[in-house]
Amino acid sequence: MKELSIKEIISAINGKTTNEKCISINKVFTDSRKICEEGIKEINSIFFALKGENYEGHNFVFEALNNGAQIAVVEYIPADIKDDKKLIYVDNTLIALGKLAKYYKEQFELPIIGITGSVGKTLTKEFVANVLSQKYKVHKTKGNLNTLVGLPLTVFEMSDSHEISVLELGTSEFGEMKRLTQICKPNIAVITSIGESHLEFLQDLEGVFKEKFDIFKYSLKNSLKIFNSDIKFLRKYKGCKHYISYGLGKSDFELSSIFLEHGKYSFKLNKDKYFIYNNGRHNIFNAIPAIIIGKEFGLNRNEIQKGLLDKSEVKLRMEIIHNKINDWLIIADCYNANPVSMRAALVYLNNTTYKYKYAILGDMLELGEKRVDFHKEIGQFLKNIKLDKTISIGDLSKNFNSSNHYRSTNEFIDNGIKNIPFPKQSAILVKGSRALEMEKIVERLVG
Repeated sequence: MKELSIKEIISAINGKTTNEKCISINKVFTDSRKICEEGIKEINSIFFALKGENYEGHNFVFEALNNGAQIAVVEYIPADIKDDKKLIYVDNTLIALGKLAKYYKEQFELPIIGITGSVGKTLTKEFVANVLSQKYKVHKTKGNLNTLVGLPLTVFEMSDSHEISVLELGTSEFGEMKRLTQICKPNIAVITSIGESHLEFLQDLEGVFKEKFDIFKYSLKNSLKIFNSDIKFLRKYKGCKHYISYGLGKSDFELSSIFLEHGKYSFKLNKDKYFIYNNGRHNIFNAIPAIIIGKEFGLNRNEIQKGLLDKSEVKLRMEIIHNKINDWLIIADCYNANPVSMRAALVYLNNTTYKYKYAILGDMLELGEKRVDFHKEIGQFLKNIKLDKTISIGDLSKNFNSSNHYRSTNEFIDNGIKNIPFPKQSAILVKGSRALEMEKIVERLVG
C-alpha cells in the first residue's frame, strides 16, 4: 500500500482525533488478529472497528493497538481504552472505510474494470485479469473480496507498479452497488447475468436487475458498458452508444460454433475462433468479456487466446479436484448457490465422462418468499437428468426429493458419508450455499 499520512486519512474520512503525531500509514486492517500475523515491523497500520450483526469491532480495538496498529478508527471510545490519542472518531466506520478507499484509488490514474452479476462474476474477473496480464501489470480482486469491506481492502493493494485494475463487485441489498461503484468508478463495467440470487433482500428479478444496473449508472461518464444480451432487462440497450452486447443471436459480439474438442471448448466470437479449458459450457460466457476487454486494450488474438488458457479456477467455485487413489472427480462448488448456478453445475456433472455421477446438494439461501418453489424446481430438474444418487443437506433441500437427506453437513459427515460407497470412476458434485460449510465434505472426500 502507498503511504498515507494521518492528516490525509482524517481529511478523507471526515474524522476527528487528538493525535498530533506526524505518522504515515501503509496497511489497513479490519481484523485485529491479522495485524500481528503480518509480523513486519516496518508496517504502520490502521484498524477500522467495523460493526455487523454478528461482530462488534470496538471490542477488539485494544487488541488491535496492542498487536501493533498505530491508530484505530472508531465510532466511540471502547470501555477498555483509557487514552484516546490513538483513535480517530467517525460517525460510521464502514462508510469511513469506503471513503478512504475512494481517496486512495484517486491517487492512481490506472483504468478500472468493474464486474458484477448474479453468477459468473468471479470467473469472469479471473479471465479478464489473465488476458490483460499478457500485456499489462494487473491489480485484481483476490478471491471474492467484493463487498463493502472486501472492495476497499482490495483497493488498498493498488501500487504504482499496476497498470490496470480488475475489480469484482458483489451486492445482496439495495444501495450496495451504488456505494461500491462510487468507491472505484470503473472505466469499463460488466454485467454477466441477472438471476435468482439474494431475493430475500432484492425481492425479485427486477429488483436484482435494478441493483446490478447501478454499476452502469454510477460508473464514470462515457464508461464502456458490457453486458450479456440474454439479460432481457438490458436488450433495449443493444446498439446504444457506450454499450456492448455479447451472446447467442444478434449482438455486437455474436457467439456461435460451440464444440467440445479434446477436452477444450472451442467457439467463435464474430469471426474469431477461441478455446477455453475451463469447466463447463457456461464458462464460455464468462470468457467473452475478457476477449472484448482484451481487444479494447490492444491485445491481438494470440495474446487473448493465451490468457484464456491460463488457469482461472477459484477455490470452491467449480473447483476440480482429482482423488487419484479412488479415481474420483470432485467438483467443489460450495461457495454460493442459487437456481441458475445449481442448474449449471448439475449440467456440468451430467456431461462428465465418468461412469458414476453423484450430487451432494445443500440449501440455496437468501431466495425470499419463493425459496420453497425454487427448491422444488431443482427437484424437478433432477428428475430430468440421469444421476446415480442425489444427497440433500439442510432444511430447504428436502424439496429436492433426493435419495438421502441429512439435516446438516456435520450429520452427513458423521452418519452418511461412510455409508455411501462411491465406486471408482465417480464424479461427485458438492454444491450449496456457504452457510452450510460444505467444504468440510470436500475435505473428507479429498482425503
